[in-house]
Amino acid sequence: MQERVFDTLPASPFARLRALLDDVTPRLAPVSLALGEPQHAPPDFVLQALKHNLDDYGRYPPIGGTPDWQEAVRSWLARRFGVESVLADNTQILPLNGTREGLFLAAQIAPQKADGLMAMPDPFYQIYASAAVAAGAQPHYLPALAANGFVPALEDLSEDVLRRLRALYLCNPANPQGAVADKAYLEKALELAQQYGFILMVDECYAEIYNPDAAPPPSILQVMQDKNLADAPVLAFHSLSKRSNLPGLRSGFVAGGISAMRALSGLRQIAGPQCPLPAQAAASLAWGDDAHVDENRRLYAEKFDLAETVFADAYDFQRPTAGFFLWLNVGHGEAAALHLWREQGLRVLPGAYLSANKAAAHTAPYIRVALVANMEQTRSALQRLKAGLDEFCASKGSAA
Repeated sequence: MQERVFDTLPASPFARLRALLDDVTPRLAPVSLALGEPQHAPPDFVLQALKHNLDDYGRYPPIGGTPDWQEAVRSWLARRFGVESVLADNTQILPLNGTREGLFLAAQIAPQKADGLMAMPDPFYQIYASAAVAAGAQPHYLPALAANGFVPALEDLSEDVLRRLRALYLCNPANPQGAVADKAYLEKALELAQQYGFILMVDECYAEIYNPDAAPPPSILQVMQDKNLADAPVLAFHSLSKRSNLPGLRSGFVAGGISAMRALSGLRQIAGPQCPLPAQAAASLAWGDDAHVDENRRLYAEKFDLAETVFADAYDFQRPTAGFFLWLNVGHGEAAALHLWREQGLRVLPGAYLSANKAAAHTAPYIRVALVANMEQTRSALQRLKAGLDEFCASKGSAA
């Protein structure tokens, strides 16, 4: 059979996890810590807005969003990041059906180059690589190493790679490690994009989940604002999935430089799905309220306090700067995941399944653990997780 363009990509991490675990019967009641699907309650007033606007499913929505939606998102960007004047053009903020579809479609507007590359962190969110190959580019993976604080080293990009780059995807805060690139790093990334003529795409969907006692993660849009670069080659992506516990609403937005956003707006006019009006009405209320986000942040902080108590410094535990994952060095992530499922009924994701190279030294020893359940479930799961990992390492003669 002739090879298809997506055959060059690694399989879905969850397909790989099913292949590893589904024929094994766990000894204890199963609990999933593999999927980053928020389990905290979504704000009720947002759900009520869906009910109150059901008739609007009978109307075509505008590609650019309703006036209420635009105002809510712009007000949030001003409150959260101090970003206002640099996004004055009416195409510079567009609604998305979740960041996933926006991250995929945006690759199509990247500058064309011979032997073009699109760079992304490794481990990575698979939509970045699939977007690259769909746009006719080759994925170029940048290892996110512990030695670099799990932030890809921009200085490792060679002159040849930089000249061939059509786009650079960054995830900030990072999935799975929870690392945050500071503004100086983002400034350097933007300088490279300007110098070498590629588009900088920054996935910021975890930006609202961070330690309440620490500084909030920055946005690439702040760099645009600080430098007064309204036409920067930048796209930033946000979503209500994590911020407001609304993954099923499929509602997010993209914002960025004038030329890039006009190109994306033009493409969406002919190829992009509109966002349903009831979803926009609900999203307007969600972006307009910060109290439920503060509470969400507090709940995650309590769970990470607990995780610090349970693990201390075992398995290279580090409290993530942002996000809701643990990234634990257990020696052999795939073998540990199988052991945890069989002996403890815990489903976790091997770090290698988030990497382009299953045997890569910077991902293969790790597991990703999602702390998305409520506190009671998390407490029980973390105790089982620690016990299971201690058993696993003892059986392997490891002193992790």
